[in-house]
Amino acid sequence: MQAWHVTNVFHHRALMIFHQRTGRIAALVAATLTVASLVLVLVLPSDTLLSSSSIDNDMVSQFVSSRAYLADSLRHGHFPLWNPFTYGGQPFLGGFESAVFYPPNLLFLCLPLARALNFSILLHLVILGWGTERWATGRGLNPWAASLAGFLVMPFTGAVFPHIYAGHLSNLCTMAWAPWVFLGLETWIWRGNRRGLFLASAAICLQILAGHVQYLFYTAVAVGIQSLVLTALEPAARRRAIPAVAGCYLTAIALGAAQLLPGLAATSEGIRQQKLDYNFAAAFGFPPENFLTLIAPGFFGNLGTPLYWGRWHLWEMSLFIGAVGPLIIVIALCDTGPKRRAVILDLLIAGLLLLLALGVGTPVFDPLYRFVPGFDRFRGWSKFIFPATLFLVLGIATGVDVLLREKIPRTIAWVGLLAGLISGGLGLVLLFNPSGIIGFFNFVQMSGESFLLIQTDSIQPDFIYQAGVHAGLSLGLAGLILIAAGMILIFLGKHPLLRWAVPGLLVAEMIGFAARQVTVSHFSDAMPDGLRQFVRSHPGDYRVLDFARPNNGFLLGAGDLGGNNPSLLRRYAEFINFTQGADPDHATQDLTFKSFVPLFAMLRFRYAFIPTYPNLWDLRIVESRVPPLPRLLLISDEKVLTGRNALFSAMSDPSFNPSKAVLLESEPEPHPESGATGAAKLISDLPDELIVEADTGKPTLLLITDLYDHNWHVKAFPDSAQQSYHLMPADYILRAVPLAAGHHHLKIVYAPAALPIGIGISAVAWALWISLRAWDWRRENQHLFHCK
Repeated sequence: MQAWHVTNVFHHRALMIFHQRTGRIAALVAATLTVASLVLVLVLPSDTLLSSSSIDNDMVSQFVSSRAYLADSLRHGHFPLWNPFTYGGQPFLGGFESAVFYPPNLLFLCLPLARALNFSILLHLVILGWGTERWATGRGLNPWAASLAGFLVMPFTGAVFPHIYAGHLSNLCTMAWAPWVFLGLETWIWRGNRRGLFLASAAICLQILAGHVQYLFYTAVAVGIQSLVLTALEPAARRRAIPAVAGCYLTAIALGAAQLLPGLAATSEGIRQQKLDYNFAAAFGFPPENFLTLIAPGFFGNLGTPLYWGRWHLWEMSLFIGAVGPLIIVIALCDTGPKRRAVILDLLIAGLLLLLALGVGTPVFDPLYRFVPGFDRFRGWSKFIFPATLFLVLGIATGVDVLLREKIPRTIAWVGLLAGLISGGLGLVLLFNPSGIIGFFNFVQMSGESFLLIQTDSIQPDFIYQAGVHAGLSLGLAGLILIAAGMILIFLGKHPLLRWAVPGLLVAEMIGFAARQVTVSHFSDAMPDGLRQFVRSHPGDYRVLDFARPNNGFLLGAGDLGGNNPSLLRRYAEFINFTQGADPDHATQDLTFKSFVPLFAMLRFRYAFIPTYPNLWDLRIVESRVPPLPRLLLISDEKVLTGRNALFSAMSDPSFNPSKAVLLESEPEPHPESGATGAAKLISDLPDELIVEADTGKPTLLLITDLYDHNWHVKAFPDSAQQSYHLMPADYILRAVPLAAGHHHLKIVYAPAALPIGIGISAVAWALWISLRAWDWRRENQHLFHCK
């Protein structure tokens, strides 16, 4: 027994030394890549952005403005809780994508905006690659295999790299921490090392703070699926898997409560306070035909030219892991040890995740949407391809590990050759007859899920021809790569150095795939100077409707009625649907403005900036025929109605004049008296705080033409005639404050009660987390000292 104990201790110490050594090397590689990324962004022109300049790109249409607003607020000592520039006004911190508490966003206080955005993208690619490498190394894989999969494959896969083109900053920030979650959990499940629990809980917390709730949720689903698979099929993991997942997520919720609680409070007022409309939730599922992108990423076109003609958007519909990637996974299944079983489990988990990614195309969508919490709050189930890709890349890492140390059966070479001949043959058929793709093309277009007709007015025969040629080239290239890989494997026995050739092919593929998508935009694409100058030359407290850049009101200097994010207020979305003749019960974040109705005066609407075709960046400026209402009005005429539909019905009456009468949902106290006269003026105007002075001879209503949210509160100054005030919804979407006769000095502040509670919980949770981690570290060192 003593000999066994000594041997076990020796093995444990040797394993720790190995992991520490490889960990230091990986950290050095990650640090080098981080420094190189910083040098790159400093060398690039100061106005260059690493994303497309297309009109639907999230970087230029959302994140430039959002991060500029965050940085500007923090530099002025203001903590941004409310965003008055989008959707007529909406929660900012509670919107999650603002990522106010996310530590890496301190970059925006240190670097110019464009450089901070670029560095944030590259930094998170490094974090993602490093985490994947650590996860693979933690499984005992060859460090070279782990590094190749982590640093040279995962960041360049179809599930990740195209998001740079699309400008999906919060997506990339949240995705980057997913492998660290799996690494931490497996460290505890398989080795019983408590450090894994600390790592997993911290990584989950960073996902919460990073800003993309959907990837947080889908990562949690993937973690849950893995824990269930391990519990069912691995006796050694049965006692630890599910409790570890539950404990880490509960801990992360406490650590991230400062963001999570205000976010949930904002959701209670937002468009996602209840189930999404079924058709909205069903959108953006992974199309079955896009499994072709696993080896032929350009089959349906490119992000640039030729245009992508597949369903939805390519940046969420590409499963590319290299044409040789699936062949390397087959090699992993040749392992004669326990790694083969690990690969089988990884493929099972990836398969289940890909089944979910198909969305409405599978029988599981309907029951999950109807009965499982969370699945009814998001659209875009295709995002499940990201965690699926993580497990596929782990399979690739295992395959490279097997390739570098074991003899590969000749059968695998013939599998590669056969797959290459099939792919290459299909590619040749399309190259000789490009128009043969017309049936497939029409099938995709008839689905109604392709955006091709939005990008071009008609489909010309030339486009069909180019689509066929490009699809043939993509399949043909995949075939050539697979044939080359098969030939390499045939001669592997005679030339051992060829073991590096197949991984080299994969790396060349991935880099080539990424290189074709590298593009840049410019800071001016987010907001042209001419538009800013127009607003400056037309001063006033009004809002606009910019169809091209609805999220960029901060850069413009005027609030916008539109937007493109999931945090808009439900009351507002329902009101816009009502004014546009749509069903308020089916309101979503995709607001459709068909006409400029007189009721928009309530929102202080003045100008619309309408793109002209074919150049969508050229704008036509239209001024509203109805002047916008002022910010503050004193109105004594009110009417109390019950229910949204009754309010909308009253607004539909041509005699309704929002500058003369207010529609309320409950009796005001004090009750306004007719004939009241007076004046109100704005003393101070901050995004989440207004200071108002008003004088009235009789009780009246102060109408504020800003959007209502129950987290807005009124506080009285000592010189005010009232010491307590009640803020209530007016005209369904605006704010009203009943005033008694006299002088009023008010502060109207956005103060969600969940914020201080969340900050308090997070502070206590982090103090406990740090204390327990320090205790565990000291205990580990003492154990190692006694082992010596």
